[in-house]
Order: sequence, then C-alpha cells, then structure tokens
Amino acid sequence: MVDVSGALKNPGSVFPFRAVLSFDPCEVIGEELTFTDAVLEGEFFGADETISVRARLTANVHAHCCRCLTEVTYPIDTEAEADFSRSGDGEDVYGFTGHQIDVKPAAFEALLLELPISFVCSEDCKGLCPVCGKNRNLSLCTCLEGAVKPNPFSALSSLLNDHNNEEV
Repeated sequence: MVDVSGALKNPGSVFPFRAVLSFDPCEVIGEELTFTDAVLEGEFFGADETISVRARLTANVHAHCCRCLTEVTYPIDTEAEADFSRSGDGEDVYGFTGHQIDVKPAAFEALLLELPISFVCSEDCKGLCPVCGKNRNLSLCTCLEGAVKPNPFSALSSLLNDHNNEEV
C-alpha cells in the first residue's frame, strides 16, 4: 500500500515512492512460476480523486526451460503505469478508498505482460532426447544416430492406400 494523502491534498504535485512487493507462485500456460520480491520505484501525482503512478518494475521470475526442463531465472525490468480512482470507473483504472492505493495488482499485471511465451535456458539448448530422456546439453546420446527421422504423417499414408484399394 502506498500513502497518497499528499497527492490528494496537493493536486499536480509529484511524490516519489518505493514499494517492495511479494507475489505468490502462480501457474501461467501450464508452467509454475515463482517470483523474487519485486521492486516498484517511481512517482505518483493526483488530480481530483484520481492518482496516476509511473514507475520502474524489477523482479526475477523462476521457471523451467521448455526444451530441457532445467530451472531458469528470467529478469524483468520494465516501465509500469497505472491510474487509480476513488470511483474505480473506467477501463484500466484501479479503485481505491481512503488515502492509500494498492499497487500490487497493477504491478502483477505489468509483470505478467513482460513474460516470454516460453522460457529457454539458452538459444542453443539441445533439449531432452525423445527416446531415453537424457539432457543433451549435459551428455551425448546416440539414440537417434543414423535413424531416419520419422514423419509424423506417415501413418496417414497407410490410410490413404487402404482407401484407394477399396475403391478399385
């Protein structure tokens, strides 16, 4: 919670703030994510019954590589903006009562918007062997050496051949 009483009493004045926020682990697209404490640092100003916040959000997200399943840490450093209103009316406006605003929901939304679609430990990650399950970044695997890469649609060709034979 950030005390905004100064901005409500002095519209147009800018006030600096710093908030350290803790977020619970959550699941995003099937991936369990955990977060380090996020730091939201910036300024806010008021006009009538509205408070505008402009800040920098930094945190680390812990997830697993989508190719080899090793744990990865993804840093987030982004700009966050939010508007708060006593009425809570309007699109993308957070409500508040009294003289404190809860910046946590707005910060969490900004954090989620910065997440990548998938996490990888490195761009050249070799992933897991589909046959034996070894992490190919750590040890070589010969399971697929010399093997013909199976075509995922090869099973359909037999259906097509069976269908053509029935028509003759």
